[in-house]
Amino acid sequence: MFKRLLLITLMAIIAMGIGAQQVAADSSWNAEYWDNKDLSGSPVVGWKEDAIDHDWGGGTPHSSITGQFSARWTRRAYFAPGTYRFNITTDDGMRVWVDGNKIIDSWYDSQVHSLSADIYLDGGDHDLKVEYYEAGGQAVAKMNWFLVSGGGGTWRAEYFNNTSLSGTPAVTRQEDRINYEWGGSPVNGINADQFSVRWSGSIPVDSGVYRFTATADDGVRVWIQGMLAIDAWREQKATSYSVDVSVTGGTLPVLMEYYEAGGTGAASLSWTKISGTSLPAPAPTFSEWRGEYFNNIDLNGNPVLLRNDPAINFSWGSSTPAPNVVNPDQFSARWTRTVNLNRGTYTFTATPDDGMRVWVNNQLIIDQWKVQSGIRYSTSVFIPGGATTLRVEYFEYSGLAEARLTWSAGGSTTTSPPASSGDVPQTAVMRGAAVLNVRSGPGMNFNPFTHLRNGDTVTLIGRDANNYWIKVRLSNGQVGWASSRYLRASAPFVNLPVTN
Repeated sequence: MFKRLLLITLMAIIAMGIGAQQVAADSSWNAEYWDNKDLSGSPVVGWKEDAIDHDWGGGTPHSSITGQFSARWTRRAYFAPGTYRFNITTDDGMRVWVDGNKIIDSWYDSQVHSLSADIYLDGGDHDLKVEYYEAGGQAVAKMNWFLVSGGGGTWRAEYFNNTSLSGTPAVTRQEDRINYEWGGSPVNGINADQFSVRWSGSIPVDSGVYRFTATADDGVRVWIQGMLAIDAWREQKATSYSVDVSVTGGTLPVLMEYYEAGGTGAASLSWTKISGTSLPAPAPTFSEWRGEYFNNIDLNGNPVLLRNDPAINFSWGSSTPAPNVVNPDQFSARWTRTVNLNRGTYTFTATPDDGMRVWVNNQLIIDQWKVQSGIRYSTSVFIPGGATTLRVEYFEYSGLAEARLTWSAGGSTTTSPPASSGDVPQTAVMRGAAVLNVRSGPGMNFNPFTHLRNGDTVTLIGRDANNYWIKVRLSNGQVGWASSRYLRASAPFVNLPVTN
């Protein structure tokens, strides 16, 4: 009898142990933070977080962290079967594991940059781990994912009991279409009003041009191939918006976000092929300016926002062209347009804060690519008549933001004031390190030949294209390259010329 009871007890203990290993999916991240950049020792603080979506600027996550820091987020999340794209944006290092497999590794000092990786996941719960460190300066840590293809249905639908898609979805399910009119709750567990939805999926398409149409009551946003193509995030009656997109064939990632403020609700997305050409067709067409916005000052990578701008006549102040999409500082834009002008001389006037360049028929007529405060520049150019191509590029460094362009018939002399020597930072002081190597070239692969000490002053000569490395002249006349991270200049490095 005793042996039988002992056997039953042991079996129960074993069963409990097996059950303890079957961890259920988490609704949030377990976040841990260290007061060093190596995740060494015990974390100084920790808590739960709904998302990895941080921009601390020059600060830290907690008052107990005073300088360099690191973080680790862990979570067990449910995925429907399919291929998922994991995206990171980081300054400085970040790495990502799925089920113990490292899929993104960007573990080095850097300025803000983004990376992504695709991975197929079987349906069920999967272990996620994200690690991050901040070495100095700005601190950014963001990670998310979306379904690229598969998933059982066309769309992965996430429903939220708020209008901002914030927190953890209250309901997640697969849907085979986006075509709804609601007079009440869209699904059990969701409010009749004041809710939002995110649909993500992948559409099989042939080569050609497709017209996407979104209809919403109230707000709607649509991303196509990771680019914001429709942006109508506001309360409104059922309204339709269309955009034409050129594709080369294959699977097209699409994401649609929607919110319902009150009353009846409607949300639909449809697409149709309008051109069967096998060659890449023009990008989305606009009747006025085609505006492309980038979250960097160099117009690098894919635009985060693509829209129709009726005029280049903006005074954003300290705000942004698109809240929660475009940064309030450190962004750039490109506008292109073709207009019909009569033969004659025209005066073009640009007013930027900060930098602007203007091309007419591929001729650069205004080149003021520097940090400045709302200076007005005018120049005249002869137009042969007919279709005239215009291109304007702009960047905002910090502070107030303004971009304006006008033109009128008639000539005038160029009013652009000559650049003064004060526009370019002449010197910088080394701060933040005991010593800083000066290298023979712009990179860690170049050998150091001397060093700066904390407080040393150097003359600035130029920079690399990314502002990572600055060409300097030492007090003894030697010339070399030093990391921009530890140089404190009187004006932004973007004013320096890119040099070898």
